[in-house]
Order: sequence, then C-alpha cells, then structure tokens
Amino acid sequence: MPKTSDLQEQAVALIERLPKEKLRTVVDFLFYLQDHEAWEATWELTSDPKVMASLRRSEEHIRKGRVKRWKDVRRDV
Repeated sequence: MPKTSDLQEQAVALIERLPKEKLRTVVDFLFYLQDHEAWEATWELTSDPKVMASLRRSEEHIRKGRVKRWKDVRRDV
C-alpha cells in the first residue's frame, strides 16, 4: 500500500500537468469524494421507513408545540 504522502505527491503532479479546462472536473470530483460519505449516510437514513416515520412524528410534535426546552432536558442527563 503506497504511503499517503506518495499518493498526494502523485496527485499534485498529475493535476499540475492537466490542461486548465480539466481542472474544474478534478475539483468537482474531489468535492464529490469529500461529500459522498456524508450523503451516503443521509440516503441510508432517508430510505428507512421507520426513521422517516419518526421524523414526521417529530415534526408534528414541533408544529403542535409538544416540545421541551433544552435546559429542562439537559437537567435530566
């Protein structure tokens, strides 16, 4: 397995040789890689019917004012 520093150097060298027009694609892909893991967790949660039902119930509680102040909840912890 290559060392991280070697991979970073290789990536920088490749990026430096790319034409300017391709850099936007590289940056977009890097953002995708950075955010993909977080989005994957979000997609996993939103595809779970139980989680979504719980979220809808929670939103309904908020609309109806059935909430507790954080200070009151924190006191019990």
